[in-house]
Order: sequence, then C-alpha cells, then structure tokens
Amino acid sequence: MTPQRARRVFGVETEYGLVGRRAGARDTRLSGGEAAQWLFTPIEREHASSNVFLRNGGRLYLDVGSHPEYATAECATVDDLLVHERAGDELVARLARRAEADAAEQGEPVELRLFKNNVDSHGNSYGCHENYLIDRALDLPALATVLTPFLVTRQVVCGSGRWSPDGFSISQRAEVLHDELSSMTTRSRPLINTRDEPLADPRRFRRLHVISGDSNLSEPSAALKVGSLLAVLDAIEDALTRGDALPALELDDVAGSLRAVARDPRAVLRLTSGRTIGALDVQAEYLALAGERPVAADWRRVLTALAEGRDDDLDGEVEWVTKRALLRRYAETRGLASDDRRLAQVDLAFHDITTDDTGRPRGLFRLLEARGAATRLTSSDAVERALAAPPHDTRAVLRGRLIRTAQAEQRRYSVDWSQFTAHDLPQPDGTRDDRTVRLTDPLAVVDERVDDLLRALSSSWTAPAH
Repeated sequence: MTPQRARRVFGVETEYGLVGRRAGARDTRLSGGEAAQWLFTPIEREHASSNVFLRNGGRLYLDVGSHPEYATAECATVDDLLVHERAGDELVARLARRAEADAAEQGEPVELRLFKNNVDSHGNSYGCHENYLIDRALDLPALATVLTPFLVTRQVVCGSGRWSPDGFSISQRAEVLHDELSSMTTRSRPLINTRDEPLADPRRFRRLHVISGDSNLSEPSAALKVGSLLAVLDAIEDALTRGDALPALELDDVAGSLRAVARDPRAVLRLTSGRTIGALDVQAEYLALAGERPVAADWRRVLTALAEGRDDDLDGEVEWVTKRALLRRYAETRGLASDDRRLAQVDLAFHDITTDDTGRPRGLFRLLEARGAATRLTSSDAVERALAAPPHDTRAVLRGRLIRTAQAEQRRYSVDWSQFTAHDLPQPDGTRDDRTVRLTDPLAVVDERVDDLLRALSSSWTAPAH
C-alpha cells in the first residue's frame, strides 16, 4: 500500500510569443516593445505596473524580450492546473482583443497575435516552466539523476512538435537544452533549474523548477506532462521511504539523447553502463515505478500506441501527433514537399491563441478543438470561474482574498507568492503604518493573521487602542 503523504502544490509559467502589425494603409510590423505596450496598456492603467498578481492567485507580467508571461496560482490537482493554465491563455487573448479595439478607437488599427509555443523564426526560445513543491530533505542532484532519463524521454507523450526544413521534431525545447542541472535559464539551459527559491518556508520546502517541457495547447498532453511527473515524484518519495531501489538509467549523453528522441520517439539511447534502451522503454520503466496512480491508464495507452506504431490513433490527443498529421494533410492537399517552407506558416498558425472580434479562434489547434477534432478536458464555465477565483485548496485562496479586499477598499498593497503587505493602515494615534502577513505554507487555506488583516483592510475598521 502506498503510504499517505502530504499534498503537493504545483504550477506552470507560460511565456507567450507576441507579434503585432499596424493594419490599414500603414501595414507595417510593430516592434516587440510596441506590441507589448499595446497589450499591457490596460494592465498598467489599472495597476500602474506591468507585473501584477491577480484575484485568481496567478501572476501576469511582461518578461525580458517583451514576452507576456502568465504564472498559474498554486494548484493541488491536475484538473485545477489545466483550468488555471487555460485561464491564462484566455486572459492574454482577451487583452489582445481589447488592445485591438482600443487601437481602432484611436484611429491606429493594429493586429496582435499571441502564440503558445517555444520558438520563433529567429531561433529564439521562450519557455514553459513547471514548479513542484518538494521536501527540503530531498537531495536535488540525486533527484535530478533519477529524473533526467524520464524528462529526456517524456517528450514522446507531451511534446508539441516542430516543423523545420530538416524534418519534423516532436519537441520544441529539445534543441535548446544542454545540461542536466544548472542555475542558468537563458544560456546553457538545463532540464532542471537549481536556483534555490522555494517561495515558501525554506526550512521545509524546496521548489523543483523544471524548464525542459514544451508549452501545450492540447489539454491531454498537458495533463500527461504534469501528471506523469507528479506520479514519478510520488513514487521516488515512496521508494526512498521504503529503501527500495530506483531506476538506474543514467544516460551517456543527455543533450544528445534529447535531440535523438526529438527526431525519433523510438530512438535507442546509450546508458553510462554501456547498455542501450529505447526511449519508449525508458518511459515504460518509469510508468512501472509510478504504479497504478491516476495518470497510469492514459500514460500506458499512449506508450502502447507509440510502441505498436499506431501514432495516428493519438491524433487530436498527443500534441506532436496532432500537429504532424495536420502538416501532412496540408502538404498532401496542396502537393507540397515535406521541406516546403510554406509549412512553417502552418506550424506557427497551429499555436495562435487569439480570436477575431466575433470570438472565433484564429489558431489552427483551437479550430480543431472547436470542431471536436482535438480533445478538450476543461469546460468554458470552469475557465471563466478560474479567471476570477483561485483554487480553493492552496494558499492562493488567501492571496486572492487579500487582493480582492484591498482593491475593493482601495487600499495600497504589495504582494508576492509568499507575503502580502498592506500599506498606510490607520493606527489609533492617527498615524499610518504598514502591515505584512507571510504565507509560507503553500497548502494553508486558513490563517488567523490573514483574517485579522482582512478586517484591517476594511474601510470601516480602526485600530483598537492599547
């Protein structure tokens, strides 16, 4: 029997590609900074900042290189994560639509496109970062050694796919990753970032910061990406508790193996022991380690289809399979060779998450999904709720209540993942002072200090005399 453990929180940060152009007579491309300015003007107007925590517990900000980035609130279930990640997509897409409407009213029509992918035509890469709460007692280098073969081969079940004249790759991130562990995120990118920033009580927790996965539009792929890693983390913790052996699958060449699997999901990899093993067999070993956890059935079904060469059975579910099938259909109907550069436009259009002024998707994947040709796991109603409300079972609910109350009462405040400060609260002597509450437990949903501060934020409240 699997021992009972504390729940784990996790979240995803998504960096979006952004391009814009001036429409009408002056049809010219906007610079990245100009496009970002149009997109974030409403946010800056409302919050006096382009870096904001939202009432739903998430964070929206403008990252280096004029990339919009959305970080989900802390989630404790994969279902919640899917909904909150989709809410982030919807939020930035609505900002683009609003910016286009504002620009039209000002007589400067623009068109903005947002792409949920990881590469651009200039060879730049932007990421999808996964964050998992782990126990401080876990040794990160040792954990990374066990996780690396899994992360290298995980792309077979959740890669988003990429066309190039040299051939199709099942992953967009594989070509830009180099190391197993590193503190770098822009140069010599690793699978796991080692920066020790737990965003919680550092005596109890560490944040596992995985930066090797692709951004996913396909919700089944996103569920497998996160769900399989959660299952493996749980299994590793269980094995360490029992003293069981863990998979010994250390790869001889991590970067080379990443690229080999990206080119061929059935690639054969060499281990440091000299043994060889197929990428799908590596995944099967981790599936066996994970046991019968909730993700196991879908994980096994996808691996079995790939092992039997039934890739097409996964069209509409596994993202790279869906994209490759779409590219093939497009090329066949137009008589294009597989290296025809017109396919690059199809590849890019696949990832567009914007909509036109009628709400119709512009992107090819979203169109497939709307037609029922790609599986959706979330509901529009749940996503709409997640745009306004945090998950109910993590500290995001406390952060959301504080932000909502401070905004309603027009109180000045500052906030990050693990603390909230109310500024200029009235004191009995007529002065004003700041008051901070620290939220160091990501699983806490009740906190008397938060309740006290909520009362203090009320416009009718005055501090008691002592």
